[in-house]
Amino acid sequence: MDNLPSETTCGAKKTRRIRCGTVVAGVAVAIGGIFFLLHLTGNPLDELALIRRAEIATGVFGEQFEDLVEGEAGRSGVLTVSVYTYRVPDGREFKVSTNSPDAVFGEETQVEYLPDDPAVSRIKGDGCQSIAEWIWRKAALGTFLMAFCVGLGVVIIVEGSRGRSH
Repeated sequence: MDNLPSETTCGAKKTRRIRCGTVVAGVAVAIGGIFFLLHLTGNPLDELALIRRAEIATGVFGEQFEDLVEGEAGRSGVLTVSVYTYRVPDGREFKVSTNSPDAVFGEETQVEYLPDDPAVSRIKGDGCQSIAEWIWRKAALGTFLMAFCVGLGVVIIVEGSRGRSH
């Protein structure tokens, strides 16, 4: 038998308190990161579909909105949003907005759209032009950024769930 001192808790139970605020913050960071990336990049599957099977329609630039955006170190820039309208062969017309600073009111442009879902469109030449480019920009880099956001959220959740011992 060892003569080493043993540790006793004298009948006291240790409890762990989960820090709910930290766990909620972690969930918010993870989900917020995913939605932020989807907002910035758009639906990557729609873009892949446009690369593979887009049809072309003629569109016209209409309304244009400009907003002054304040940046870091006192720099500012102009965010330009243009609205283009296009008509598909069955006669339906769609209005879509895009960030296109060089669009001119009334100017015609080529629009790529999905024949089975014509509301999904883009100006021809915008976005990825090949499947290889899509894989690199959307699948590889997008997955890395999404993993970073989710990973950060998971770290915060784990730290919050460790809690404090009492």
